[in-house]
Amino acid sequence: MNKKWVVVVLAMLAAQYASAMEIITLSKFQYGKRWAFTKEEVQLMCRPDHALYALNMSTFMQYPLNEKAEQQRKEGHVHAQPIGVILLDDPDHPGQKMSIAPFVERAQQLCVDKTTP
Repeated sequence: MNKKWVVVVLAMLAAQYASAMEIITLSKFQYGKRWAFTKEEVQLMCRPDHALYALNMSTFMQYPLNEKAEQQRKEGHVHAQPIGVILLDDPDHPGQKMSIAPFVERAQQLCVDKTTP
């Protein structure tokens, strides 16, 4: 009986944490030549602590988009890989990767505090 309550409480906490995060899906079709990823679509997420991630839902892997998320990855607080793993090469700038700036900006929009009117 006690194990059931532990599972219920953990499920409620997980649901509460997940509801605090907003996730959106973006596709290559939406961004055209500005698309930066090797995947056809990614999900963007802002955690309550403003750590921004790109997600690959087919593998459940996270990729940090900002310094806060990268620090969490380096410290082992999240299971994530470096963003460079899924970035395309920039055809206009040989030797460089595509810019993630539009995706960081879009993910930051998810961080808006919903408690303010």
